[in-house]
Amino acid sequence: MSNPLSLYQIFLRWLLLPLVVVLLVGSLMAYQFSLHAAMKVLDLGLYDNALDLSKQIQQGPRGLAINLPPAALQMLQENNDDQVMYAAWDHSGHVFSGNPRLWRALPSAASGQPVFEDLNVGGEALRAVYTQGTIGDQTYSIAVAQTLRGRNRLSDGLFANILVPVALLLLACVAILLLGIRRTLVPVYQLRNDIGQRSANDLRPLEERTAPIELRPIIHGINELLQDLSLSFASHRRFIADAAHQLRTPLASLSSQLEVALKHPPQDLRPLFLDLLATTRRSTHLANQLLSLARLEHTEQSMIECTRVDLQQICREVAVDFVARAEQQQVELIFEPIPLAVLGSPLMLRELMGNLIDNALRYTPVQGRILIRLLREDQDHTGQLIIQDGGPGIPETELSKLCIPFHRVPGDQTPGCGLGLAIVQEIARLHGARLHFSCREAGDGLRVLVSFPL
Repeated sequence: MSNPLSLYQIFLRWLLLPLVVVLLVGSLMAYQFSLHAAMKVLDLGLYDNALDLSKQIQQGPRGLAINLPPAALQMLQENNDDQVMYAAWDHSGHVFSGNPRLWRALPSAASGQPVFEDLNVGGEALRAVYTQGTIGDQTYSIAVAQTLRGRNRLSDGLFANILVPVALLLLACVAILLLGIRRTLVPVYQLRNDIGQRSANDLRPLEERTAPIELRPIIHGINELLQDLSLSFASHRRFIADAAHQLRTPLASLSSQLEVALKHPPQDLRPLFLDLLATTRRSTHLANQLLSLARLEHTEQSMIECTRVDLQQICREVAVDFVARAEQQQVELIFEPIPLAVLGSPLMLRELMGNLIDNALRYTPVQGRILIRLLREDQDHTGQLIIQDGGPGIPETELSKLCIPFHRVPGDQTPGCGLGLAIVQEIARLHGARLHFSCREAGDGLRVLVSFPL
């Protein structure tokens, strides 16, 4: 099965090839018409010479004769680069003037009308005209022939004079045609780029008013599809939000009731209540993470309200929320701030920071350290957030899988739902930031780098 052609190739096939054929056929026809007209003019010149010679025929005592002055004979025989010969004979075939070889080369007898022939006399190609006339009561015939060097030179000149303008015209037409096709297809390329540069969640309608009339039905159909998808995603988000809300409310109530029950529990039920409370908290955390991830996955960068955010202040506020937990786990939080402003959503950046610190606390052992650092890279105009935990680290082969929802490193028994880093990745995407994970060696912890454009 042959590969389908592009619109550009189709235009070239149906416009360029016929144009080349038409120009070539037109130039060939123009050459033939011009050559025919030029040859006709040269034939008429030969016939004029024959008429001039016939006027010089006289009847003398010895029969017919042509009395030409030497100067006239020289002018007749010297015609630029061509050689001219003539012959005159009576009705009996007696050549009374001129070159007898010309008479012998003629294919037939002369008639009253001029006859033009291509001859070969002594190995030389000639163009000849011969005709018949009368003087007194005697009939005579006269022929004039000329070599073809001038005609061939004229033919070559005509061909060059027609070929060169046609070639230039063809080049100009091809250039204009190629440029015109490219300019005509610009809206198609723009539509392709607009669609190709969008992510799966960008459902904004395509610009339809400025598009060519031929593309508007296609764009209108795509916009209707995008609108249907937008409504479907909106319904999906509402369902997730409602489901999460309906799930979080009874979980929060159950958690509160268990906390109250644990104040004065029966001794035999205390372990059960503790397990139920831990399970309820994990379920609440999972519901919150699912809601955040579902909301972020269907959000585009153009949908968030970006303001100038002091990342140092965000880090301080979020780190304060984890100080008590870090002390309880005997983990040291080390904060190395610098003034760093980025464009983004304060709420989302807090969520990003919270997930990263929460993840670091889960994997950092007792007496471990977590480093939170802000850097400015003037060379590539980025601001960097670095969080280095003191955990066991992960294998190099697992780094690329960290942001997959619910993915857990083999052998990892740390409590968690596997959604925190997936949420971090979505928030980084919405802020045009790059997310990079590294682990220098086993036991050295995981290093998370978020690089924000400044």
